[in-house]
Amino acid sequence: MTSDTKLYLAVGVLAVLGGVYYLQTQKHAEDAAEHSYAAQTAALPEIKVSDDDIKKIDKFVLETPEQKADKDKPDGEKEAKPAAKHVLVKQGEEWKLDDPVKALANQANVESLLKNLKTLKVKEQITKDPKDFGKYELGDKEAVHATFYKGKDVAYEFWFGKKGGIGQMTRIKGHEGGYAVDGYSSYLYSRDTKGWRDLSIFKFDEKKVKSVDLQNEHGTFAFSKDGDNWTGKYQKTKQTPAAAIKDFDPKKVDDLLRAYKALNANAFGDGKQPSDVGLAEPLGHLVITLDDGGKREISVGSNAEGTSRWVLAAGNPQIFSISSWAGDWTVAEPSKFQKKKDDKGKDDDAGAEEAPGMPGMPGMPGMPPGMEMPDMPDPHGGE
Repeated sequence: MTSDTKLYLAVGVLAVLGGVYYLQTQKHAEDAAEHSYAAQTAALPEIKVSDDDIKKIDKFVLETPEQKADKDKPDGEKEAKPAAKHVLVKQGEEWKLDDPVKALANQANVESLLKNLKTLKVKEQITKDPKDFGKYELGDKEAVHATFYKGKDVAYEFWFGKKGGIGQMTRIKGHEGGYAVDGYSSYLYSRDTKGWRDLSIFKFDEKKVKSVDLQNEHGTFAFSKDGDNWTGKYQKTKQTPAAAIKDFDPKKVDDLLRAYKALNANAFGDGKQPSDVGLAEPLGHLVITLDDGGKREISVGSNAEGTSRWVLAAGNPQIFSISSWAGDWTVAEPSKFQKKKDDKGKDDDAGAEEAPGMPGMPGMPGMPPGMEMPDMPDPHGGE
């Protein structure tokens, strides 16, 4: 083999080796780019929800798994809870609970949930293997399952599992595996039935109330506005005439109105009949009349859980339970509208009350009848 041949052969080998090195370098660069953070982020699914998308959602279904008691969890999560399913549908401009009961929904709570969809953001993929779903609580029986509809079509569907340091473990419809997601608020998705129901019974502007009428086992009360002041009358029985309430305290009527101006339920008497809860023959009936002629009426029955009271509001067949703070006004005795002993003295003239241990003056309280004050020596020498 001549020198020239050897030289050409060496050059050829170098060219081949250089080509192989170049291809390997390119492959490594492509692999690095493919596995870089930027590339992985670009490959993540994006949850796109706009205000217009939210307006088009007309139904959602939330399925929460059974929750066992856990002493290591925060107080709000210690108690065991059964599995639950809630279906909410939009009718016109209002949301209503369709399952497990049919009732008006809490509009603010629905709005908060839908707005939360806009905050969901995928951070990274945690697994592609369904075999890992168990350890992330992403299985069908372990995760909170949320499905949102636009008409008959599923617009968004998620399975929310365990909360981790990198975010909320989540499965997303149409995407393989599990992901860590930011922006999820668990309490918005895991409310109980009461949390999805409208708790309001009625509202009014207390400044526009012109009269309050109350009837209960103690008698009949009538309060009316005289300018800016309340007057109060009480009639013990139908056979006795109505008379002004002794030591009447107008502020007590204001307290009553504050208890009722935005009346909310604390429980519902689903499946109960008025006769079951003392409402067939109510213990009290309250009528609040506004200056435009509108009325707010409520009847109160027996005790519900604890000191709460079962009530019925006029025009609403739903039986509610309200707090004792409001309910007790409806079964009040006259004393509840009277000034306390400590308050009475505040309205008396200065010096009207006797100093402790001092005898009364003639003709004044504290001096026995017929007793006269003893003659006292004149400090100036007079008789």
